[in-house]
Amino acid sequence: MAKKTVEFLNPVDQSQIKRAEKQEDTRSLIANIFVIGYLLILITLIILSTFFDLTSETVKDYLLAVGSPLGFIIGFYFKSSEK
Repeated sequence: MAKKTVEFLNPVDQSQIKRAEKQEDTRSLIANIFVIGYLLILITLIILSTFFDLTSETVKDYLLAVGSPLGFIIGFYFKSSEK
């Protein structure tokens, strides 16, 4: 909905739209933080594996531990953005 049309709505509808926009912004921020964090962890693990001889199994376990919550958060974000 365009910003200009919000001005012509009653105050209750305006409040609901503003609340929905704020929730969407918060969901987007959380999803972006987790994706960036996951990428930083991935890069860190790659660097650490070269210096400390971490096995691929160890790196895979760490990525799985971090990736599961990431998948849940991203799934929740895209599920709720379809509404």
